[in-house]
Amino acid sequence: MDTFREFLISFRPEQSGFFFMWILAGLAFAALCFMIERWVSINNRSNVDAPRLIEKLLSLVKESRSDEAVALCASGGQRALPRVLGAGIKRAQTVPEMIRSAMEEESLHIIPQLEKRLNLIATCGNIATLIGLMGTIYGLILAFAAVAQPDVSPVEKSSMLAVGISAAMNTTLLGLIIAVPCVLVYSIFRSKVDSVIAEVDRYSVALIKALTPAQTVQKSYRISDRRVKEEVETEPNMVPFMNLMVVLIPLLLSSSEFVKIGMIEIKLPESSQGEGAGGAGEIAGDAKLDLGIVITSKGFNLFHYFKQDQTSKDQIEIPLKDDAYDFAALNQKLAEVKQKVLLQILRTAKPDIPDNADLVQLYSAYLGHDFSSVNFFKDHESIKIVADDKIKYQTVISVMDAARGISTPAGNATMFPNVSIAGGLVQ
Repeated sequence: MDTFREFLISFRPEQSGFFFMWILAGLAFAALCFMIERWVSINNRSNVDAPRLIEKLLSLVKESRSDEAVALCASGGQRALPRVLGAGIKRAQTVPEMIRSAMEEESLHIIPQLEKRLNLIATCGNIATLIGLMGTIYGLILAFAAVAQPDVSPVEKSSMLAVGISAAMNTTLLGLIIAVPCVLVYSIFRSKVDSVIAEVDRYSVALIKALTPAQTVQKSYRISDRRVKEEVETEPNMVPFMNLMVVLIPLLLSSSEFVKIGMIEIKLPESSQGEGAGGAGEIAGDAKLDLGIVITSKGFNLFHYFKQDQTSKDQIEIPLKDDAYDFAALNQKLAEVKQKVLLQILRTAKPDIPDNADLVQLYSAYLGHDFSSVNFFKDHESIKIVADDKIKYQTVISVMDAARGISTPAGNATMFPNVSIAGGLVQ
């Protein structure tokens, strides 16, 4: 139901590609009208008991009751077989030599009526596929345009990619939903018309033999041979379907790029060259934060530029709480580190910033200025995660979440989105 609801939402004007959806909806309505009209017309022109009709007509012709035979055919109305047979019987009363010509001439009128607007159903199917393909291309353009924007965050890019791919897939789906029934109904109607024409040919030859027994009728003779044959190809065109597949294959091949954008980027850890400068005094011009987290079975240890007292392996800075990792405490510790970093960076432009400034305020001030000229703490958005053996994968993911940002009553702040990971992990 969720998929169906999302499909219906794509018709809203605020959705990308909605105009393709409405064009396809209009085309579907037109195709439905053609199908209903053709079904009624073909059924009205072919609804006749052919064996009983020809048996009755042959009986009347042998008894020289041609007037009754003509009246019987006239009672058939617009039906194809009675009209063609009636034309031959009527001409046999005046010019017997022109029986074939009369029946052929009548077939030239009745057969086009059977085939009228039949090709429009197949055409609707082909056009629906092509419009769906246009919607697919349009959605891919939106998707690749999102990838090409350099100043958009990965989360926003993922959302924009989803919008483009959704537009592409919805138009493709609707185009195929219309095309498949059109091809199927066209094939059914085409088969029905061909059977009616074959019926006319078969019983017309039998009537000609009865009306002109002295003349020879070739075995391969058919009344419908004289009808005008269209030069335009009327069979459903499968080329658009192949074109659609050619477009979808590169889309699937490029899906790895889409997944990459939507995931956390994980880098290999760089070699550490910690300065060990501590938190006091003037910061060196090329100083690095060099932030790292060690995950052990007993808790977390942090290492960074501001930490003067290096914790030994046996000491745990953030121990387990109730036999579980304390991710909230880890998140708060990392927020304190981020606050110190932003204070040092912002003081290059605003020396009067107080030490107790809120992290969210600091982060907002940082985003409002260009600090590309500040050479120290260039790695202030990076963090290394080192896990002991047998640390579970979910624990590492939770540590990543705690490191990437923090939510406070004053707002949200991004901390360390660039993650480097090392260590042995097991499921």
